[in-house]
Amino acid sequence: MNVRAMDPSSEPEGRPRLRRLWFFGRVGLLLLGIEGCRVLVHRQHWEVLTPNPLFSALVASEVFLLGFLLNGVLTDYKEGEKLPGELAAALECIALEVQGLPLLQPDAEVMGSLALLAVFSEALLAWMQEAGPSLALLEQLNELQLAIERLGCLNPAPLQARLLLELAHIRRGVQRIDVIRTTTFVPSVYGIAYIGTGVLTVGLVLCRIEPFAESLFFIGVISFLLIKLLLLITDLDNPFGAAHALSVENVSLLPVADAVQRLQRVAEPSSTG
Repeated sequence: MNVRAMDPSSEPEGRPRLRRLWFFGRVGLLLLGIEGCRVLVHRQHWEVLTPNPLFSALVASEVFLLGFLLNGVLTDYKEGEKLPGELAAALECIALEVQGLPLLQPDAEVMGSLALLAVFSEALLAWMQEAGPSLALLEQLNELQLAIERLGCLNPAPLQARLLLELAHIRRGVQRIDVIRTTTFVPSVYGIAYIGTGVLTVGLVLCRIEPFAESLFFIGVISFLLIKLLLLITDLDNPFGAAHALSVENVSLLPVADAVQRLQRVAEPSSTG
C-alpha cells in the first residue's frame, strides 16, 4: 500500500499574526462607527440619558456575564490543548508496539497495519485542520482497528490489549473534538451577552457626559473591552476552528503533524514492496 506524501505542517508562518491583525481591525472598525455615532449624537443634541448608579450596575453586570462565559469556554479550550498531544502519543505508541511484533514473531507481517496507521494519521490531521465530517474518519479508524485485531493471533494478550486501549483513546479524542466543535457553550447566555453589550453601547452613545472629549475616550475604552472580549469568547468556544478564516485563537496541531511525519517514515518500506 502506498502512503500518500503530504506536508503535515500546521498553518503557514505568519497567518495567525495576520488573523490577529484582522481581528483587531474588525474591532477598530466597530469602534470608529461607535465614536462616529457619538459625535453625531452630540452635535444633534440627542443625548437623552444621564449617568446614574444604575448605569454603573449595568456595566458591572455585563462584565460579570462575560466573565462567566469566558470561564466556561476556557475549560473546553484547556482540554482541547491536551487532545493533539494525547492523540499523537497514542498513534506513535501503536506504531512502536506493531513494529516490535516481529521481534516476538519473525514471520509476522505488520507493514500493512503500519501503512493503514500512517494513512489514518494523515486523515486525522486533515480532519482537525479542515473541520470536516467525522463519519469518514471514524470509518477509517474502524478499518485500522480491524487490521490491529487481526494481529491478535500473533500478539501476546497484554500487548494486544494495550493496542486496543490506545485505539479507544483515539476514538474518544476524535469524538471529544467533534463535540467541542459542534456544541456552543450555553447559547442563551451568549444571546444575553450580545444584547447586553449592544444595549450598553447604545446607552453610552446616548449618555450626556461632560466634557465631550473625555466621553469619547471612556466610551471608546469601554466599548473596545466589551466587544473584543465578546468576540474573543466566541472564538475560544471552538479551539479547533483553524479552517474558519475569522478564527484567531486555535490550539496547536504540531504534535499530530510531527507524528504524521514519523509514521510516514515508518511506513515507507511498504511503498517499495
